[in-house]
Amino acid sequence: MDIESRGIRPDDFWVFAQVPGIIAVARDADLRVIWCTASYCRIAGDHATVEQMIGTRVADVVPADAAKDRERVHREVMEHNVVRSHFRLMDDTRVISTVFPLDEQAFGHKGVFILVQDASVHSKFLEGYEIPVMPSSNLYKLEPLTVREFEVLHLVAGGLSTRQIADRLNRAEKTVEHHINSIHTKLETTSRAQLVRWASERGIQSFSDDEWSELVSGVHRLRRGMTRV
Repeated sequence: MDIESRGIRPDDFWVFAQVPGIIAVARDADLRVIWCTASYCRIAGDHATVEQMIGTRVADVVPADAAKDRERVHREVMEHNVVRSHFRLMDDTRVISTVFPLDEQAFGHKGVFILVQDASVHSKFLEGYEIPVMPSSNLYKLEPLTVREFEVLHLVAGGLSTRQIADRLNRAEKTVEHHINSIHTKLETTSRAQLVRWASERGIQSFSDDEWSELVSGVHRLRRGMTRV
């Protein structure tokens, strides 16, 4: 019986712990951390230790609205005993996150196991899979960008010229140039080629236009939520 059909068991943790750099975390029925890799700590806890991450909730490491998105998927996995995957941005990089149910009999309680893998470029190994996008993102250098600058960045990463971007967004070329210059300042790039390389290395061009629109909407929603708080 494979992992997907039986759920993750405690002995499975050993396998993931041996893979250098892998980001993995297990949560109980209340979605508190019961186990995680050191790489998860570096991403979620600002270089915290494993011991410090035990017992933390999703909302302890991401904004409340983003935590709700993740918790919704986690509870669906627990309730229906299914596996769910989605693309999202984590520290400005395209990743694929897969959520497995824990083996309830082995643990004595329900829970989930989350595995995060780099998906920064189109891969033939992902072809044929219909994988949705989770709109809420974990941003780092992209955090200062405005919503419009997010839109422009994706089009630049896709190889569009300033005129093509202006036509796509129904904006003047000078306005687009202003957005690009602002992006350069915030990302510390100095040329179009350098900006394209920065975005490509993080898989930004691998998102479709519709997927990127979802991410932009998610950024806008999260920012409005934080403003209300």
